[in-house]
Amino acid sequence: MKKKNTATTNQRYLEFSFAAENWSIMICDEAQKIKNPNALVTMAAKKQKVQFKIACTGTPVENTLTDLWCLFDFVQPGFLGGLNEFGRTYSKPIEAKTEVEKQRIAELREKIKPQILRRIKKEVATELKNKIIVNDCQSLPISPFQLSIYTQAISLFAKRNEPGNRSPFKNHLELLQYLRVICTDPRHIGTESSTLDSIESYRKKAPKLHWLLDTLITIKNKDEKVIVFCEFKGIQRLLRHYINEKFGFAPDIVNGDTQASANHERSRQKRIRDFQQKQGFNIIILSPIAVGYGVNIQKANHVIHYTRTWNPAKEDQATPATPALRIKMAI
Repeated sequence: MKKKNTATTNQRYLEFSFAAENWSIMICDEAQKIKNPNALVTMAAKKQKVQFKIACTGTPVENTLTDLWCLFDFVQPGFLGGLNEFGRTYSKPIEAKTEVEKQRIAELREKIKPQILRRIKKEVATELKNKIIVNDCQSLPISPFQLSIYTQAISLFAKRNEPGNRSPFKNHLELLQYLRVICTDPRHIGTESSTLDSIESYRKKAPKLHWLLDTLITIKNKDEKVIVFCEFKGIQRLLRHYINEKFGFAPDIVNGDTQASANHERSRQKRIRDFQQKQGFNIIILSPIAVGYGVNIQKANHVIHYTRTWNPAKEDQATPATPALRIKMAI
């Protein structure tokens, strides 16, 4: 009897036991987890003695073309050459500035095309409604209060090397991250999340929250469900607070702190199931990083990207969980 190995990240802990077996087929679901050549889970997957391998993923390229090379190196070692050779041949010309570079990219596409079976949602789930994109990358002006603490933060960073100056920012990335937060949550750095303005005061300071609450009212009038994506835990809690004030219930939050085990009484999947089973209008706040993989939500009619991740591949991986309406908001 032929043996089939359905691989998950747990394989990393059982790699030697699995490697002692001769497998006919190995299927890696959520195969983007083995996109890093140096990751332990990648090494464990490649140690297995398998005749035929399949990698299933919705994001074969999440960061760089190395992701693609690593997946093919698992499925068909040597097909795309060594990593250094692949980098010289394909990764460097990816911006395709010259005709030669464009030819390289076309060559790569043609080479991998016979090895890939792509299935999209509209082909396999024909009962789902078509997705409608509304106000993609909508732009909102910041408030005078936001502008004041935005410029103050830049001034503190500019003076960070002056004697006696105590800048809270050690480098440019810390400043950029804080500026991202300010454009959504205008509070001075170090302000405790328990120190919240009244909803009327905060709506004046934060045009994005003002827009969100008005949008949620429209969705409530339609008696439909909505997913709000936000990766910052402090802003997730802030949203729950103001949504509770406005609509009389505190939406669930699913992020990296949420238990993934199905046996836990408040697991990720149970919270999502409760959200879907409730009749009529409902809201759930999700981290696009924590729930981008392996989560399906069919009952939501709307998606709002309240904050945007740095990586568009992660955002796209999270968004297709719901089919009907997508609303995106730029920072």
